[in-house]
Amino acid sequence: MNKKLHKITATAVFSAMIFVLTFAIKFPAASGYVHMGDSLLYLCTLIMGSPWGMIAGAIGEGFADVAGGYVAYAPATVIVKVLAALPFVYVRKKSAKLFSLPSVIASVIAGVINTAGYFAADLIISKAYAFVDIPGNLIQALASAVIFIIIALALDKVKILDKINIQ
Repeated sequence: MNKKLHKITATAVFSAMIFVLTFAIKFPAASGYVHMGDSLLYLCTLIMGSPWGMIAGAIGEGFADVAGGYVAYAPATVIVKVLAALPFVYVRKKSAKLFSLPSVIASVIAGVINTAGYFAADLIISKAYAFVDIPGNLIQALASAVIFIIIALALDKVKILDKINIQ
């Protein structure tokens, strides 16, 4: 199969999985909801690299906002998720494993990017929620990091990067 077509196809599959993990599997938080989509965005970016992981996250989570009734947040989500993937683009070049100290640090940085990005979006969309949403966004960031670590450890244990040919 053509390598570029393979990456496009894998990106589409990751986009769909990120959408489902963001839209369909969510838990109410202080404001908004906690979902597993960010965790898969992190893994996708480590597996596929740039720009593929960024595209998958932007599409999957952006469409989840639209489908979930958060249309006003969709443009911000696209920007925030691309920026949140950036630390993992850097880490991908530094480690041959999904779980590593740099990837844990990247998940913390991504959480800060998500929290700050949605704070900025709230200032534009609805100033009343800017400060109220911070705890929920921090809970989302922590949950994403924990889920990412658990899945990354499991995938490293089965040596998933040796078994797939996306890179």
